[in-house]
Amino acid sequence: MRRTHSSARRSARIGAAIALTAAGALALTACGGGVTDSGGDAGGDGAASTEFVEATSGEVNLYTWSDYFPEDLVKKFTDDTGISLNVDYYDSNESLEAKLRASDGAGYDVIVPTDYMVEILKNDGLLLEFDASSLPNGGNIQDDFMDVYFDEGRMYSTPYLYGTTSFAYDSDVITEEITSWADYFNPPASAGKVGTMNDQTEVVNSALRVTGGEFCTTDGAELQAAQDLLVDFKPRVGTINSDGILERLANGEQAMAMIWNGAAHRAAQERPSLTYVYPEEGIALWQDNFTIPIGAKNVDQAKTFLNWMLDPENMAVAVNYQAYASGVEGTQELMSEELANSAAIVVPEGYDLARPVQPCNNEEMTNYTKIFETFKG
Repeated sequence: MRRTHSSARRSARIGAAIALTAAGALALTACGGGVTDSGGDAGGDGAASTEFVEATSGEVNLYTWSDYFPEDLVKKFTDDTGISLNVDYYDSNESLEAKLRASDGAGYDVIVPTDYMVEILKNDGLLLEFDASSLPNGGNIQDDFMDVYFDEGRMYSTPYLYGTTSFAYDSDVITEEITSWADYFNPPASAGKVGTMNDQTEVVNSALRVTGGEFCTTDGAELQAAQDLLVDFKPRVGTINSDGILERLANGEQAMAMIWNGAAHRAAQERPSLTYVYPEEGIALWQDNFTIPIGAKNVDQAKTFLNWMLDPENMAVAVNYQAYASGVEGTQELMSEELANSAAIVVPEGYDLARPVQPCNNEEMTNYTKIFETFKG
């Protein structure tokens, strides 16, 4: 649908405000080439691969989150480039990490880790260094999305989509006021069985927000308090599954569930009584990224895919379908007016508690795993 100029400008301003919030939090605190039909091999030694050689045939194997890459883009990529795109799915960063470690980074050509997982995989030598600025469309990465805490200068990644993780509830079913993670973990009877993600980082951190513990804590009392909260919560849980959250909320199977903001927006299109909560204890601000595993066999095709996705017209298809913002210049103006005005997408004015979650070390993550496995029981 063709928008008026005023609508486009309004969407651009909103998109820019979202980007500023995300980029500020995710930022560091701490053209050329020929044409090839071959795959190209990283060599498996972690060496940088900064030459861009556009591929025009072959295949690229994408491993991404469930329901996280539009089918329209799969066909468009092949039509535009001549490269077949095969898509496989996972449901958590930890599932992705485990698969990469088991295969020494082989099996896929492009993966989509969240910010903290980029840092973990990069530091452990599981990602190919390629320098995003060496891609012809690398200049489309917004300045504030170049120097991010997990990949300074974008040597190992390009941005995909970003958003927040909270929970949503059906106000037609749950009439009580729901404003916090404390309400989520102590749901009213009207909520029925609640949905939560199969994501130990999101779940344990959300519990720590309620109990007052620090993220990545090693304090025994703080860890025990989070575990006790989750164990008490377990009888009220209907599903521990990151797949199908949108559908379960949209069709009324569940009245409350942990969910990403874009999925909440899409679910609310089918069930307008769904409300996305900005909890008083804070929420996670995340950014998903395209990276190339060190064992990728189709490196030229992978780089061609990353470069293609940095074209704002292509990225905007994902933005409008998946209902998240992107750090690619030009996508703000292409964001649909409906999306740019969504309560789930636009962080409320004055709410400054959406913050990135940096990775825990091995010892700290082991504690999280123990708590989460006890919770799943």
